[in-house]
Amino acid sequence: MSMIAIDEVRTWATEAGALARSYFNRVPATRKADYSPVTQADLEVEQLLRERISARYPTHGIIGEEQGGGAIDEEFVWCLDPIDGTAAFVAGLPTWCVSIGLLRNGEPYLGVILLPLLDDCYWAHAHGAAFRNDQPIQVTTKKHIDGNDWMGVSSYAHRQFRIDFPGKTRTLSSVAADCCYVARGSAVGALIGRANLWDLAAGLAILQAAGAAVIGLSGASLEIPPLLTGRRLSEPILIGPSHLIPNLRGYISRR
Repeated sequence: MSMIAIDEVRTWATEAGALARSYFNRVPATRKADYSPVTQADLEVEQLLRERISARYPTHGIIGEEQGGGAIDEEFVWCLDPIDGTAAFVAGLPTWCVSIGLLRNGEPYLGVILLPLLDDCYWAHAHGAAFRNDQPIQVTTKKHIDGNDWMGVSSYAHRQFRIDFPGKTRTLSSVAADCCYVARGSAVGALIGRANLWDLAAGLAILQAAGAAVIGLSGASLEIPPLLTGRRLSEPILIGPSHLIPNLRGYISRR
């Protein structure tokens, strides 16, 4: 029996998703200091999740996009993005997520990502399998990339990269969603820009369980501990099956 009850975390995600959905298409965005959007839904969902975690696991650390971090030296640290894809949420698009990640000693341990409008919950726990709802998922086993394949890219990719990908690129406007679609084998990979830990923590656990590799665009490995202090990724990363990562790297260069 694990120390962390995954079903309970999925219940929190469902509760948070219902709260967020109640605001969908009904709430304006304001701008934070970095000019990124934030809504009342972001604030209330994070507060709800913090209350649930603190009541159940009072000694655990928590980092969230809206309220920052505390107790990051604890064995267990939760990483919350109450609405990953706030810009998509505000725009009326369906690919935003509630993302709940848990690190243990600085490594991905658990992830739950809920796309409320699609009724899709992706999850993985402590070195087990990855799931979409109750179906096991894994990264694609395709050996070659063709014109019908797709990869996820950021909304700014056209300004930051030259991408000579033989298939299609799609912008889901959510790092967490990118991770889910790679983990389930729908996307052959994704290029993720300089994200924060709360964008990635849940997705990293799910990707790991689904058999994905995560690597910097330079080829360097991903270092998680520096992200605990609130820093962004030091460089863009690629996610996908390990056998396709060299191909994906070859299609992309910085502008």
